[in-house]
Amino acid sequence: MNTNGLLMVLFEALELKQGHYYYHNTLFSGMAISHTDGVVTSRHVYKNGVKEYDYEPPYLNKTTHAILDDLVDCTTDEPMYLNGERYTGTIYGIYPKGRVSSEDVFIRGMNRENTHFHYNSTAIHELQIETMVNEQLCLDEMHEWDLSGQLQDWNAGIENTKGEMKGRISFLLNADFSISYFTISGDFNKVLENSEHLACPYFPAFEQVRQLNSGPIDTFNINFCKQLWAHEPIIKQLIEELQPEELAISDFSSEYLSLIQYASKHNMNRLKVYSSLEAQDRESLTSFITQQCPHIELII
Repeated sequence: MNTNGLLMVLFEALELKQGHYYYHNTLFSGMAISHTDGVVTSRHVYKNGVKEYDYEPPYLNKTTHAILDDLVDCTTDEPMYLNGERYTGTIYGIYPKGRVSSEDVFIRGMNRENTHFHYNSTAIHELQIETMVNEQLCLDEMHEWDLSGQLQDWNAGIENTKGEMKGRISFLLNADFSISYFTISGDFNKVLENSEHLACPYFPAFEQVRQLNSGPIDTFNINFCKQLWAHEPIIKQLIEELQPEELAISDFSSEYLSLIQYASKHNMNRLKVYSSLEAQDRESLTSFITQQCPHIELII
């Protein structure tokens, strides 16, 4: 995806010359915000110094109210309050010289979507956005890039509107572009099946990362997966491709034993179990590791 966003500034930072608007002596192309005492009154898109149309934020959650961050103590507070009430609207962070640093959408005080920029740049640092696939399915995603546009953190989830199905995939990169954590949870396969609807689709992002560094990853993390057996073929495929040094699971059950044995044959040498285990499960797992995978370090 294109990791360069729209240049956003306060209208007061523009200079009018011979019927055209300039920003730092350059014909302005981008979005300009007009405000009165911090309350946004208009947002317009300009091209080559000429106003073209009203700005429409690219978010699923549409709001009509918008303010500058001068009116709140901290834009990372949640829930966010304005004048004693949970805020619904957009908050713009402002750098010196009138440049916009961030665009955050709040719904009833909670930050739902945003675009954050690197300092004094249109390069996107963080993007959080939601997308309706259809009337039943909603995707949410949050990603981070460095100043050069290299992906650092990829995270996407899916949920149906009735809350009956949830799934998520995320991966985090090390400085050498190897994958530090690769995490799956719930019906994560639904994220894969709907990848093309994401602003930053999974498959091209993952392929680009693996082209930079295709070595073994640090940790493959499995949060509780409902009906694990149904996802096991996909999980095994990921384990074979990623060759994790560590397998981390949030909840242990006997269903995991075949996955543990499979991972032990694909580079895994450490097993970490986050949840507390009943004595019987602890004994069963310890016995299995001793007999079937003696080279694995078990951390409970």
